[in-house]
Amino acid sequence: MTLFPASKKAVREMRFGWFGDEGLGEALIARILSGHKSATSSPSYDPQEADEGDLVRVVDKNGRGRCTVRITRIVTIPWGDIDEAVARALGLTLDECRRAADFANSRKLQGSELVRVSYFELVEKV
Repeated sequence: MTLFPASKKAVREMRFGWFGDEGLGEALIARILSGHKSATSSPSYDPQEADEGDLVRVVDKNGRGRCTVRITRIVTIPWGDIDEAVARALGLTLDECRRAADFANSRKLQGSELVRVSYFELVEKV
């Protein structure tokens, strides 16, 4: 039985976490699985991992599949325009969002830097 219609693109992978991430990746995956995270963000210069409508397999730092999400919308905005609503979709408070981004990027993002916010819906837990 096919889980997804044949007309959909092949599932891609999106990795959450890295060795030395102090548990951030696992915490973010847990928020996806609990329904408290419905978006992810990255600097706009990072390669775009998926397009709207794509099915994406969420994997942990060990490459283990944890769930599948469907990308519903992608927007590019200045980092300084991230507000509570966007932070909430990212599964964080605004303060947590800023600290996590600084940690994940190994530097403080500037307000004018463009970030890509990819919104998604949980399709399947593994």
